Amino acid sequence: MPVPNYSVLKGDPQPGVVSGSNPHFRIPVNTDSGMFTIDVNVQSTDGSEVLYVIDQSFTPAAPDALLALGTGVTALDSKPGGLALDFVREKIGGAPMVAKAGMSLLPAGENTMQDQIAVVVNRAIQDAQGVVYAFGSAYADANGQQGIHNIHMNQGNPPGRFEKDNGVWQDGALFLQLPSTNQWIGVFVAFQTESWTTDGKGNPMTAAANASSLA
Repeated sequence: MPVPNYSVLKGDPQPGVVSGSNPHFRIPVNTDSGMFTIDVNVQSTDGSEVLYVIDQSFTPAAPDALLALGTGVTALDSKPGGLALDFVREKIGGAPMVAKAGMSLLPAGENTMQDQIAVVVNRAIQDAQGVVYAFGSAYADANGQQGIHNIHMNQGNPPGRFEKDNGVWQDGALFLQLPSTNQWIGVFVAFQTESWTTDGKGNPMTAAANASSLA
């Protein structure tokens, strides 16, 4: 079963804080529909080590479509050709949108990624027209808090707790647009336990199945 309510949140970012027993960097976002929260994993909940990259020279596949969105949450279809993201399958200008080889390893307990995300979010806050786009699962809790989580790769999980989240064209990420410098920044997070060789349902492929698909 894929992640629920796959969506993108667009809005005006506010200063974030780290909270929770499984630490997340929580970024408030102001929109025409009210306040939302982006919850970015800064440590793994299953003990696996985090992989991440912050691309300071990123260009989205469809920047005009993103700019045309209203603020707030927009539901996305998990299929190619739209705004949905897929770490394994998506290419921009003929190159992978994100590659595992280009990601850095964040050992358990380190705050490096958290600090770097805070820096780029603050740059968007300081830009008078700065905008954040968060891809992941939309939620609304019992206390009325609305937001986006699962802002990371959502496929290739092995059998176990997160296997149910596997799917294609439903990966999470954070894009920041800085109009004052004509710049986009992409933040991508994955986990070492996730496979980058997945089948049509986002499940990890066995070595035999992968060899067969390449034959």
